Amino acid sequence: MILNVKLFSMKKNYKFFIYPLLIIFLVLLLSVFKINGSSVEIFRGAVFDTSERDPNSLFGRPRAIRSDQYMITIPMIASQDINNEATINTDMGEGTNLITQNIPSRNIFALFRPTFFTFYFTDDTGFSYSFHWWAEMGLLLISTYLLLLQLTKKNLWISIGGSLLFVMTPFTQWWNQTNMITWISFGVLFFLKILKEKDWRINILCGLGLSYSIVTFALLLYPAFQVSVTYIALGIAIGYVISEWKEIKGNLKLSIPILVTFVILGGSFVLLFIKEYKDVISIISNTVYPGTRFITAGEGDRNLLFNGFYNILLQRDSNTAPFGNQSESSNFFLLFPPLLVWIIYKNINLFRKKKKLDWIAICISLVLIFFTTHYFLPLPSIVSKISLMFLIPHQRLLIGFGFGSYILMLYILSKKDIYKPNKSIVDTILLYLLSLSFGMLICSVGIKLYTTSPDFFKSPKIVSPEIKIIGASSLVTLLVFLLLKSYKKLFLIALLSFAFISTGYINPIRRGLDVLTNTEMAKYIRETSEKDDSKWVVFGDHKIAQYALANNANVLNGVHIYPQFNIWKILDPQGQYIDIYNRYAHIGFAENTDNRPLVELVQPDALVVNISPCDPKLKELGVKYVLTNIALKDTSCLTKQKKFAHITMYVVNQ
Repeated sequence: MILNVKLFSMKKNYKFFIYPLLIIFLVLLLSVFKINGSSVEIFRGAVFDTSERDPNSLFGRPRAIRSDQYMITIPMIASQDINNEATINTDMGEGTNLITQNIPSRNIFALFRPTFFTFYFTDDTGFSYSFHWWAEMGLLLISTYLLLLQLTKKNLWISIGGSLLFVMTPFTQWWNQTNMITWISFGVLFFLKILKEKDWRINILCGLGLSYSIVTFALLLYPAFQVSVTYIALGIAIGYVISEWKEIKGNLKLSIPILVTFVILGGSFVLLFIKEYKDVISIISNTVYPGTRFITAGEGDRNLLFNGFYNILLQRDSNTAPFGNQSESSNFFLLFPPLLVWIIYKNINLFRKKKKLDWIAICISLVLIFFTTHYFLPLPSIVSKISLMFLIPHQRLLIGFGFGSYILMLYILSKKDIYKPNKSIVDTILLYLLSLSFGMLICSVGIKLYTTSPDFFKSPKIVSPEIKIIGASSLVTLLVFLLLKSYKKLFLIALLSFAFISTGYINPIRRGLDVLTNTEMAKYIRETSEKDDSKWVVFGDHKIAQYALANNANVLNGVHIYPQFNIWKILDPQGQYIDIYNRYAHIGFAENTDNRPLVELVQPDALVVNISPCDPKLKELGVKYVLTNIALKDTSCLTKQKKFAHITMYVVNQ
């Protein structure tokens, strides 16, 4: 009888599995064809000095803003794949421990970076990277879909539409940031499942999922994003417990032991990680940059917070980003202010009628109100310190606003019985007032953006800046109206359509990584490095150093994710420049022709070492090969070995 009930339940719910299975199929299919969205084609111009398109480019153009991706992450990944994913990559400077990076490395904690699993079973870097690229997108889709199914009581279309919205949001696409929301969503999902699940076997599986999610989330090691999404998760969890208490309390004898056991298990793995790698964590924590910081409350920018509906313009490189660059200017489509007012109003009505309050919406709303207060008001430092909000630069708080805002509005769409306006005058007036007032706010944001950064509105020229501002404001007015009226299909269609045209041209689509790993220069560097593991140094554009790293060269400079003190002891034995190089840094080398200081800070994360290629210090560091895209004046110790486009390779005379 029980078996028949379970089989009936599975047949009844099979439709909910179609979407995740389709995602998994597409991830595997795209991976097999080595399709990815990287901007690695930038190397074609930077290294080989050509404007011709890469034949493996299928759609769109590479983005220079993607330097963290094509210049740092991908070369490190390629180097790791060559070197069997060692935890300490000996080709990077003096040897770099990569455990704190989202990079494949063979150790017990590799279990908690699932998108890199293929690297351990194949040497096909192009396939493995493509799997990593699409698996991160796929996991975001699946995690938010499943969480929304739980919160909306299996509203299929809201859950599918909501998951697509998370992926097609400018913030997600410009930052390529999916993991934070993915693993906090999985964690919340398993927590909620444990609370109500009465089958101890399923509960144990959910407990394992919770432990896994806790560790995977913790190992992302970026508090600036982690803190705010954790607050939203707590808001969801507390609201759910209060709202579903009658059902939950009867299951406490099973759920509490499961929760305690698996939270302790997850926490133990995190503590083990911290203990095992405390040295490298300490080095990174004590750098000048990024190091430790204290962010003061009340310094947020209204125009940054609500600029999401203008992010469609970021897709044109000719449109100058208003806040630093395209990634820093990217945002979510935030509609939470009128939504908060509506939720408070409707729950006050419920309270007056002595009906059950919507605690999930209330708790998420309280978190968003706290974020808003911290963002705009100069709160005492003790508040920031106790709440850990001092760790979050105001631009990084956008992920918390976005995660909370999206979950809240999608959840509200499923609660038509509570939030649909009635025919009263108060409801009608408030509905139109909130819609129009928020549209006017977005209009004022657009006007301010145009005043301070008119070039942001440059393209397409056929549409004037005034029309662009009016269009965004009108769309927002319509969206708020549809949302508060509980027109879920129209709302989702309108918002998803706008999301798609706001993000469709952000990432290029290409095949493989051949431009990085399968060129004449790449093959020569790899062949040379297989015979001789001596150090390489690059003068000029340090992208070339990362290119060499991707092809198994033992590179002195390039990108140092933490200071390489053994190298600096030789270059700067007196420690005169320690405040400059004690940081995460892009390291460039240049000849010292104007009596410049040995080390110069160019940007907070970039420095230049002014030194002759024939300086004895480089020989002491084991440098044998020199690559350069600039003409060197002192070549007295060098023998020209090879020429690739505008890059020359020298060998240091022994």
